[in-house]
Amino acid sequence: MESKARDNMNAAQLLTINGLYDSSASRAYYAAYLAAWYHLSNIGIQPGHKTQKGGYYWRHDLFPELLCDEYKLVGPLQMKKFELLYSHRIKADYYIDRVEKEEAANSTILRFCFIFPG
Repeated sequence: MESKARDNMNAAQLLTINGLYDSSASRAYYAAYLAAWYHLSNIGIQPGHKTQKGGYYWRHDLFPELLCDEYKLVGPLQMKKFELLYSHRIKADYYIDRVEKEEAANSTILRFCFIFPG
């Protein structure tokens, strides 16, 4: 997960630079999601939701709250920032409206709250 998180972090930066804001917001979210997954797995916590093909994952809609309330990996302010990253990703991936340059830039900055904290 660590290398995937870093790859997504780098991709988000490049996509923003090249004006691909929807893709940038999506990659920024996944950078944070995968980094948090990596940290949880390092402390022995594995995702509880099973895919149809036998893999496991964290439910995106529940993940920010789990990180804050259940696992204490982030505080309430970081949880709100993670939720904002998630909302930008949803807009990017599922809505007709496009992610604006400022939203993409904010997503790229916000993901640093979650990438490999001390």
